[in-house]
Amino acid sequence: MSLAWIDEYIHGVTEYCYSRDIYEIYDTLNINVKRVDKDDLLLQGNDAVYIRNYLGIEAVFIKNDLPYQYEKFVLAHELGHAVLHVEIATASYSNNLTNRGKLEHQADYFAINLLGIKIDDVYHYGLTFEQIAKELYVTEDSLNYVV
Repeated sequence: MSLAWIDEYIHGVTEYCYSRDIYEIYDTLNINVKRVDKDDLLLQGNDAVYIRNYLGIEAVFIKNDLPYQYEKFVLAHELGHAVLHVEIATASYSNNLTNRGKLEHQADYFAINLLGIKIDDVYHYGLTFEQIAKELYVTEDSLNYVV
């Protein structure tokens, strides 16, 4: 299954927002970011939750204790849901999902490519997927979409 069609959405977002900075994109698109305690019931054990209400108001509720670089990845993933999956009202991000669906894969692809995450052949040589994921602050599954 090719995900190259998502590149057009990434291009559109970055052109519209004049930026690849995830925080500037959220500001431009008027999507609220709300940091909440990691134990907040709204998160239901996830790292973040994207919600679009019936008035079209969009927000991402995200754990307030995530490392900065990982927070950027999670926000980019949730933005992927907001842009690619307009038919859904709620999406949750958890890096512990064992059976990730099509929509999650698409959001991962969007996040990796929006942020321009790359594996350095020299620097990351000999490292495991787990080590590379920790180094890049992404999930192991999302490394499948790194070019």
